[in-house]
Amino acid sequence: MPSSNVLTEQELESTHLLGNEAKRLMEFKKNYVKQNDQTPCPQCATLVSIQASKCPHCTSEISEHTQKVRQELQKLSAVTEELYALHKSQMELFHAEAGVRPFWDRLRTALNEPKFLQDLRTVLPFLIGLFALVFFLKQNSSGLVFLLGAVGSGSLIYFLFKTWGLKKYVSVDLYGTVLLLGLALLVGSASFDSSTFWPERPLQGASLSSQSVRVQSASANIRQEPTTTSSIVTTARNGDTLTVREKKGSWYKVRTESGSTGWIYSSLVTTP
Repeated sequence: MPSSNVLTEQELESTHLLGNEAKRLMEFKKNYVKQNDQTPCPQCATLVSIQASKCPHCTSEISEHTQKVRQELQKLSAVTEELYALHKSQMELFHAEAGVRPFWDRLRTALNEPKFLQDLRTVLPFLIGLFALVFFLKQNSSGLVFLLGAVGSGSLIYFLFKTWGLKKYVSVDLYGTVLLLGLALLVGSASFDSSTFWPERPLQGASLSSQSVRVQSASANIRQEPTTTSSIVTTARNGDTLTVREKKGSWYKVRTESGSTGWIYSSLVTTP
């Protein structure tokens, strides 16, 4: 029994004719319609409005020419809408049929398509590289740099896939879902002990009881508890030396030179 989303011979012929007509009209538009809906005058080649009846440069009668241009543009618009409706209808049928097929059956069909395997060899390295970059940024940069780097690199890959005709592998819905999950992970790791998800590298050298760190940002808040919502005990300045008393996830419990004690986020300090 033939699949429900297979075009009949008549529909195939109609689609073929529409495609040819669209190509002809696009070629006509390319040759006779320039920017701002202007067309070359048949007599002097001066660009004039497609609504004009006389050329303002050579004063020749061009109403017949501009009328034909307008008619061809109307045909192009109608053909485009018809092709879009046909494509939309076929995609709806395809998705409806695919939805009732078992997942492994759909996967097996995809893996047997040479085009899919060829695309996969292009897509997979980029996606693996993107996740590796995101992991590297999370391990070695601040939250803002991580967010900008992840969104920027993801947008670049989406643009490249769209340019190469591979956009279907990174849809807007999928990219938006991944982005929302990434933001949720950022908020969660900032509010709770982030070492559960992203283990921080411990300070090297001496034990924490005698280890010192130096503030590397312009200013850094020292908080009462190791969370970004905790109250601020004091503010350290760039270059201030702090004594580390304890480490908890991405936070260090420190003592300032003036004797204040509290928690500071590890990305704001560096070892001397």
